[in-house]
Amino acid sequence: MAASADRSKPYIPQAGLANDGWSKEDEATATCFCGAVQLAFPTQGPGLVNVHVCNCTDCRKITASMFASNFTVDDKYLKHIRGQDNLKTFGQAQSIGSHKKMTNYFCSTCGTLMYRVGESWPG
Repeated sequence: MAASADRSKPYIPQAGLANDGWSKEDEATATCFCGAVQLAFPTQGPGLVNVHVCNCTDCRKITASMFASNFTVDDKYLKHIRGQDNLKTFGQAQSIGSHKKMTNYFCSTCGTLMYRVGESWPG
């Protein structure tokens, strides 16, 4: 019989190799699949700026899905807990509707997309 999770504490099922993620009322973490990179970000304002679903060509291509669930965080609220030096970037402006550069930040070990930074939304 499988052991049941302790429901008295916040529970995030393990996905990938990292098992130290957490979520609380005003902040949560995200890790790449291999666990080399971990970020902390706000779950409410003022650091959480926007939440939206997008079905633009770029979002469909980068997620291999029909849409992406996105959230926008003010730069000064994004924390790199570990692995910032493990991030690699790829950016382009050709397919972006604004024709301004969108830079993608990936874990260089496992390839997980961690976040995107767009020239159209400085900060």
